[in-house]
Amino acid sequence: MNEIKSLADQLREKLRSGEPEMAQPKEQKRIVKPPPVEKRKKPPKAAADEARVQAFFQALESFQLEATEKSLIRVDSRTMNLLKRIKLAKGIDMNRFIVYSLHQYLAQHPWLAAHIQETLKKTEL
Repeated sequence: MNEIKSLADQLREKLRSGEPEMAQPKEQKRIVKPPPVEKRKKPPKAAADEARVQAFFQALESFQLEATEKSLIRVDSRTMNLLKRIKLAKGIDMNRFIVYSLHQYLAQHPWLAAHIQETLKKTEL
């Protein structure tokens, strides 16, 4: 019975005798605090970026929309949220934005319209 000692008794004996601890008991765990998270500061808007934004919305507002046809398109929720925010922020209609974007895309890729036309000519109906 004398040989059975509690952990506390063993630690007291080591402290009295001055023996260095070899290993810490498994029950003791150190709590490590994560380093504080620093908030990122947004870089100030450059004048060039502001000018590009103003030029884009000016061109979008001056775009002449000739909406004679209706088309139902499906968009994902992220795109719809963006279109709604543009409507709220700048008062630009969703249809105007979509048609303007499509015209800009086709202007950047002029080969696309010609390719589609050639494909239709070669296709047998």
